[in-house]
Amino acid sequence: MRVREEARSGLEIVLVDIWEGTQPRPEVERFCEMWGIKGPILLDPGAELAGTLGVRGVPTNVAVDSDGTIRAFGAARLDELEQAIDELYGRA
Repeated sequence: MRVREEARSGLEIVLVDIWEGTQPRPEVERFCEMWGIKGPILLDPGAELAGTLGVRGVPTNVAVDSDGTIRAFGAARLDELEQAIDELYGRA
């Protein structure tokens, strides 16, 4: 999501990197620079968060409301992700 879209919608996107090797930060920085990705990225090198959430494969999208409640999990296709976001905003 572009920064201007986030500001307009109020939706915050946080990416989580699951890295099974050492030194994830340089790889994440390289990847983000290559693809033009901007925004907060949580490094989860030991996959603790992923394990807690039950992530079994990547990419996995998790929609969390402002109270921290998971509202959608595993919405991998764009239409599924858009539907989950619409439901968060009460538009579905």
